[in-house]
Amino acid sequence: MRTCEQCGASFEGNVCPYCGMDYSAVNQQQVPTGGYQQPAGNYQQPIYQNNFYGGAYTPAVSSKKKIVALLLCIFLGELGIHRFYAGKIGTGILWLLTWGVFGIGWLVDIIMIAVGSFKDGSGLPISN
Repeated sequence: MRTCEQCGASFEGNVCPYCGMDYSAVNQQQVPTGGYQQPAGNYQQPIYQNNFYGGAYTPAVSSKKKIVALLLCIFLGELGIHRFYAGKIGTGILWLLTWGVFGIGWLVDIIMIAVGSFKDGSGLPISN
């Protein structure tokens, strides 16, 4: 296992899959499976305990509520109000001008919100 000098991720091979750093010509020291090893020298390099690539993480969830989005979609979905609420301004305007994309997009959105696959403007799933 190698440790990337640029992002701190552990990986195998010659190219870091996280930041793209190429180590094909560099003789990289192997890191034991016990974790991070300080480099040799008289300086201290910080040890990052909460490294995103080092372990499991909790996926981010939107601050928007599913029940609010569902109620807005049911009652005002033809006007795209639920999309404005979720931060999807562009498609909210489209829904507003086309009466919920002629009703089909409105029905699809109700189903997507109900089953939990609707995402906010940042691509995060709407929370329960």
